[in-house]
Amino acid sequence: MKIIPVTDPSEIAHSQRIMGYFQRTEEVATALGPLISPQSGSGLAQDDARCPHHDVAGYAFNQLTVATSCIEAMRRMMVQESDQSIMLTASAFGAYALARNSMDAAATALWLLEPVNGTLRIKRRILLGLDEEEKKGAMFQSIGKPWVEVKRRRRQRLKEVAGEAQLGVWNPFADSLPTMTKTLRMLEHRHENVVMPWLAAWQLASGHAHGKMWAHLASNEIEEIPGTQTSTGAQYVMTINFGMLAVVLYEAVQLLEVAGLRYLNLARRP
Repeated sequence: MKIIPVTDPSEIAHSQRIMGYFQRTEEVATALGPLISPQSGSGLAQDDARCPHHDVAGYAFNQLTVATSCIEAMRRMMVQESDQSIMLTASAFGAYALARNSMDAAATALWLLEPVNGTLRIKRRILLGLDEEEKKGAMFQSIGKPWVEVKRRRRQRLKEVAGEAQLGVWNPFADSLPTMTKTLRMLEHRHENVVMPWLAAWQLASGHAHGKMWAHLASNEIEEIPGTQTSTGAQYVMTINFGMLAVVLYEAVQLLEVAGLRYLNLARRP
């Protein structure tokens, strides 16, 4: 990949902000590490005592690990360090997909942990378990593996788990998991320093992840290649705009921080 040097002072400033967001992500991961298992007497420990085989804490921690790891992967992809310098490089493609994956995971963790009531958290954990079985089943069927009977048994087991957790007459099969669009709308009330709503940031990152032209044109720099213009168009060189990436990454890190703080509050002894 040909590296085109950035000379615009504002883009250099944005690249420095991106480095700061990488540092904030590392701080979240460091804070979470000691509480991979919630403290005895904490809200999450009580949840897991009621539902030990489909624990709320473990699922949430895994999602937070995915969220932090995606941003760490972006850092490893973009940052080149030597004894003399630190250089930030990025293709117009790739970084946004990692931001989108991070937001997916952080939003899932926050949605799971948001209820004050432990019963509601356990219900959401079971709904996530059902969704896991549906997605796994679809993949198994795609490669020709039998799944119908296995799926029936596993769904029945999740119904038993709901009963063991004393969730009353609630039927997990009558409920459903919200889409990510709906989830991010539901969580927006926790968003304080808004540059771009979480949903909008996720939509832009999703557009990039799926190769949508509107997303590339909305957030990348394009420059016409001399001599390529025809009556119907021209060829262009597309490069990343660090300013737009900084905004999306800022919102992804904010979402991660809110989800991480919620986990810490529930994992610590009151």
